[in-house]
Amino acid sequence: MELQNKAPWYEYLDKCQQELVFISFSLVNKSENLPDFKDFSFMVFPMAKAYEGFLKKVFYDLQLIDRETYEGRHFRIGRALNPDVGPHQRDDNWLYDNVESRFGKQLARQLWETWLSCRNRVFHYFSDCEQFLSFNEACVRIEMMQQAMESIVYELTEGRKYAV
Repeated sequence: MELQNKAPWYEYLDKCQQELVFISFSLVNKSENLPDFKDFSFMVFPMAKAYEGFLKKVFYDLQLIDRETYEGRHFRIGRALNPDVGPHQRDDNWLYDNVESRFGKQLARQLWETWLSCRNRVFHYFSDCEQFLSFNEACVRIEMMQQAMESIVYELTEGRKYAV
């Protein structure tokens, strides 16, 4: 897996996010030196952290959240992007409808599914121990986040001409 550090999605990231992406790609590319672990989730963690920062940055650049929310510690992507939040629980930080109206149902769903698969289901522990990721599954998750970021940056720059 090769990191294209001149790709528009990568250049959109801030320096800290780029470093996190670099860590995940480096771990993937050094896999021949890693033991045969039962769980390779650790390879996904830095990229998932970068993906969270990326989404916050997109929401801030599109003025869906303000600077205080962007820099604060209380905003939760998992709640903001969750299409299943009930109408009575929706507040100013629930952004799924905003994302869907700007980018369409397919891209909004891609961002959400990527969040679920690459962050929530990777970071949390479940007692059935079925959340372990093989090396290949970890690579798929990393690519899934890359594709989601590529899709949104394309829409921001080439697609629908939403200026940020």
